[in-house]
Amino acid sequence: MSAAEAQPAKYGFITVVDVPDLGHAGGLLVLSPEGRPIEFHCTAPVAENKTQKILYGQTYQGFLFCDQIGSALVEKSRSKPELLVTDRSELMPLGKLSSTPVVKLCQQIEASVQEAVSTTGFEINGETVETDISDLQQIQWAKDACRAFAQSLPLIEPFERIKLAIDEAGAVSR
Repeated sequence: MSAAEAQPAKYGFITVVDVPDLGHAGGLLVLSPEGRPIEFHCTAPVAENKTQKILYGQTYQGFLFCDQIGSALVEKSRSKPELLVTDRSELMPLGKLSSTPVVKLCQQIEASVQEAVSTTGFEINGETVETDISDLQQIQWAKDACRAFAQSLPLIEPFERIKLAIDEAGAVSR
């Protein structure tokens, strides 16, 4: 995608949350540019597997969050988002697995720590966004897309909805 192309009609917000005593659950909320829900998916909590944790070592959390939880959510989505926004570093490789550009919303403290990492960052309404996209036109496109969405809602707001929906889904299943 180039900066000249239209902005996304569908934004995907994806995260993984800790579910006490059960593991980790993921959620994908696909929104219109105005912030209205188009589609939502969440996973059942995935318990950590001790054998996989040993075999994957330091890469285990990336495997669990991205390869198992995140990619399942993206594959399940019928209304494919043109941009994925996450708040988890472990989900950044989804861009390579799904060919959908991924940007990460950072906490200010986290953003200052990440300066040594080879990512490209920008600010939207005081929120720091990072990406590992290498194409300059695609970086500009992602920046413009984030700026366009932020005219309707703060980029952080959909993550609160996802977390509340996962909590509600867990309460319903009990």
